[in-house]
Amino acid sequence: MAALIGLAVLSTPALAKKNPSMRTDQIRGVALPPKDVKHQPIHDALSERRVLELLRELLSPLRLPRRLTLQVKSCDGTIDASYENDIATVCYEYIEYIQQNAPKLGTPGGLTPADAITAATLDTFLHEVGHAVFDMLDVPVLGREEDAADYFSAYILLQFAPEDAHRLIQGVGFLLATEAKTALEKTPKATTFADEHGTPAQRYYNLLCMAYGSDPKTFANAVLSGRLPKQRAEGCAEEYKMLQRAFRKLILPHFDQALFKSAHSKVRFKWDEMILPDAERDAPPPLE
Repeated sequence: MAALIGLAVLSTPALAKKNPSMRTDQIRGVALPPKDVKHQPIHDALSERRVLELLRELLSPLRLPRRLTLQVKSCDGTIDASYENDIATVCYEYIEYIQQNAPKLGTPGGLTPADAITAATLDTFLHEVGHAVFDMLDVPVLGREEDAADYFSAYILLQFAPEDAHRLIQGVGFLLATEAKTALEKTPKATTFADEHGTPAQRYYNLLCMAYGSDPKTFANAVLSGRLPKQRAEGCAEEYKMLQRAFRKLILPHFDQALFKSAHSKVRFKWDEMILPDAERDAPPPLE
């Protein structure tokens, strides 16, 4: 958690309110028409599931000095997501990659493939929004910014009602577990550990730890299933408290907190019916 967002207080709620350039409702979402016809179903699904609208509703209480655009666009074959110049971009190619690594039948917890894709897409956008917040609000970061952006997204997702949070973490976790399993099948080079991102396995365990630490009852199966090692789980409550303290000191002062709580309570996900217990489903690949 040393890589977390930082410990010094950047501002207070009073200071944020006094700055006239800091305004709520600064989020704009746009899904540009895809260049490749095979990505049209992704465009349509984003609209049908209201992904960008959900993000705008959720993040509108954030006070920002200028507009932040959340954008989906074609990236000429590049699988990428990024933040630059007040624009958080997720490529159609990246969402296609999420689809390819999503469960084909459903998760062990009963999540449908479509719901898992929605969760992972939301997480990808929130990760890039984390970068935007650090930049636009000049938030200090200790350690890797990529780790801090992961924690930013995880914290936002975990503020939803337990059922929604559980679904979201399931979807994100499945993708990370799949990425980790693929990476572990190869012999890593030393330069792998020089990357600005954590390894997929590290990101997977960090996510499970934050979830379990935030609500051991809702996320008890992370430990019972053996996916989160007990040795790590023992410290997750304290790790989550560290995240919570940092978020409250550095990020929440820039939210209209009444609107933020209201947004979390009003946002409604278009979830599918949970898969029945006797239905066939995929298991996230074990990390051995």
